[in-house]
Amino acid sequence: MGVCIIVWMLFVLFVIRFISLLLFLCFVLSACTTAPKGPENAVTLTAQLEKVAEVHQWQMRGKIAFRQGKEAASLNLVWKNDSGDFDFRLTNFLGVSLVNLNVTQQQSVLEADGETYVDALPEPLIYQITGMVIPVESLLSWVKGLPLDGDKFTLTEKGLVNTLESYCQGCRNWQVAYGNYGSVELDDGTSVWLPHSITLTQNETPDMPNTQLKIKIYQWTL
Repeated sequence: MGVCIIVWMLFVLFVIRFISLLLFLCFVLSACTTAPKGPENAVTLTAQLEKVAEVHQWQMRGKIAFRQGKEAASLNLVWKNDSGDFDFRLTNFLGVSLVNLNVTQQQSVLEADGETYVDALPEPLIYQITGMVIPVESLLSWVKGLPLDGDKFTLTEKGLVNTLESYCQGCRNWQVAYGNYGSVELDDGTSVWLPHSITLTQNETPDMPNTQLKIKIYQWTL
């Protein structure tokens, strides 16, 4: 009996130290993550938007926080896009995959909670799992800081998109706010300014509570 107690105490001590180490590493990593520096001089909006529109292949790594009504969650994010075909993966702090959404022109496949869901489009799958109505096609442009036709937007003092309000069919009531633009290198050696902080909000409607997505991007790869 005494040996069992000692073994149990050693196990508990190991778990406590392991959790403490994980918390310390998270603190160090967050402390080492600094916000990118924006442009020193004003940019030309037309040239900026043309460059952003030409970015068809990209990958972002960061964190995403969901909030809908009283429900909220925060997870790690890896999102890789190739001309509209993309893989969207959410993991916990241990790196365990919780949600994986793979979208191609042929079909959309969502894996979550040990189940696999298939549909022609990603929006019904997202709604089935989360209850959120998210305009995925529009989101692929918005995360780059690229307004769509009909979107109303404001600019920062440096000429980059600061906020936008969407009026496109199927994505009304969505508002986007940007922050922490950073210079990201393109294949041709030039660079483009991309946001590293994005907040997307859909105002409350009779059928849907207020929805908010906050994305903090640690790394863009083009």
